[in-house]
Amino acid sequence: MSRTEPATVGPAAMPVPLPAPLRILGAHEYGRAVTAAREAGRRDRVGQTTAVELARAALVAVGLFPPPPDVDELDADTCTALCVAWEAEAVDPRSLGEWHQCGDESGHDGDAHDNGEFSWSDGEAGTVPALLGDTGE
Repeated sequence: MSRTEPATVGPAAMPVPLPAPLRILGAHEYGRAVTAAREAGRRDRVGQTTAVELARAALVAVGLFPPPPDVDELDADTCTALCVAWEAEAVDPRSLGEWHQCGDESGHDGDAHDNGEFSWSDGEAGTVPALLGDTGE
């Protein structure tokens, strides 16, 4: 699940913070960066998509990660828990900064999550627990 646009709705819960100096940007901060990239791209005749991807790559390179995807962007048929790929030495460089949704069934037992590429538990840095109503309770 790639994040290239600023969040407008946001997740139901805030992500667990990353170890300093890394940080997950708020939707407003990320939106300002994307807007600045688009404006600079327009001035220099760089396509909008390219400008946004360059901004995202630059932010991630310095440890500033995009906000989690909006609630309406999540796959409603699976668990809504999320994890951002933030450990550069543990992920493919192209995955760095991407958010991943749990691939298990909605409401599965426990706080362990997996999507086939990543496994994580609620409470770890860079995670968002399943939305209320998606907890199996």
